Amino acid sequence: MENASPANNRPEFIILTGPLGSGKTTLLSDHLSSADTSETGVLVNDAGEINVDGAVIGSDHRNLALATLDGGCVCCSLGNDLQAGIDALLLARAERRLGPPRRIILETSGLAEPAPIVRSLRAIRQVEFDVRIVATFDASGSHVGDSFLPHYASQLAAAQTIVLTKLDRLREPEWPRCVSEARRFNPLAAQVVTNRSHERALEAFAFDGEQHVGRASQFAASAALYTRVTVAFAEWSPNASWEVISEWIENLTGFFGNRLLRLKGLVRPVGHQDPLLLNGVGDAFSPPRRIRMTEDARLGLMLILRDVTAEELALPFSGETAPTLRFR
Repeated sequence: MENASPANNRPEFIILTGPLGSGKTTLLSDHLSSADTSETGVLVNDAGEINVDGAVIGSDHRNLALATLDGGCVCCSLGNDLQAGIDALLLARAERRLGPPRRIILETSGLAEPAPIVRSLRAIRQVEFDVRIVATFDASGSHVGDSFLPHYASQLAAAQTIVLTKLDRLREPEWPRCVSEARRFNPLAAQVVTNRSHERALEAFAFDGEQHVGRASQFAASAALYTRVTVAFAEWSPNASWEVISEWIENLTGFFGNRLLRLKGLVRPVGHQDPLLLNGVGDAFSPPRRIRMTEDARLGLMLILRDVTAEELALPFSGETAPTLRFR
C-alpha cells in the first residue's frame, strides 16, 4: 500500500451502479432534471450492442454533454472505452466553449462490478478524480438467492451512498425493513430513503465528503441475514506499526481476491498523530489520507466479504501482529 497523501481538490467521478431494473436511469434522469448540471458530464454504459439507456438519457436531456460506451458491459472488458468516453465528453464541452466538467457520472450496466472501473480510472490520462459510488437498491425486489449475488452484493458493498428505489410500491411501515436489509450489506453507506423523486435525486448525488467515516462505531454483533456476505470489524493494538497494518491488508487482498468487496476505516499507526483513512473497493485502493479524528469515529477497519466464513478470515492471519476481528 502507498504512503499517506493529502486530499486534493479534484473533479468528482460518480459511478452509478445497481442491478438490472433497479431504477438507475430513472434516478439519473430525475437528477439531471432537478439539479444544476452545467458542469456535469454523463457516460452511459449498457450491456449489449444497443445502448438503450444512453438513448433515453440523450433524448430527455438534449443539451447535456453525454457519451455512450457501446463496447459492451463495462464490467467485462473496459479496454479503451472509458478513456474514449471521457475524451468525447471533453470534446463535446470544448465545442460548446465550456470548461472541463467538475463532475462526471457513469451509469453502469446492471451487470457491472465497481472494482474494475475504479482500477481503470487510475489509467485516465487527463486528470485524477475523486471517485464516489452510488448504488440503487430496489426496495420492492428480492434480495436473497443466487440470482441476487454476487455482483449486486459487490455493488452495494462498494457504495458510499445507497438509494432505496421503488418505495412507492410499499407501505411506509415496510420501509424500515428495507433500510435494515440494505445496511446489512454495507453498514458504512449513507442511505437515501424517500419516495419523492425530486428529493431522492438531489440527495443521491449530493457530496457527503467523509462525514460517514464514523459509522464504523455503530458496528454491533448481530446475526447475519445473508450467509454469503460476511461483515467484520478489525482493530489493532495502539502500538501497531504502519508496516504491520499495511502488510496485513496486502495479504488479505491477495488471499481472498474478488471475495473482498470493501474495506474502509481509520487506523492510527504508532508514531502518527492523526489517523489515516483507508478506503478500498475490491483490490482497488485510494492512497491513505490523514484526517482529523471526529468524536464518534472509531479506529478500525470495516471489512465486507463474499463467500468467506469467520473461521476462514481469522485463521490465515492469526498471530501477534494480527488485528482483533469482530463479526456482525
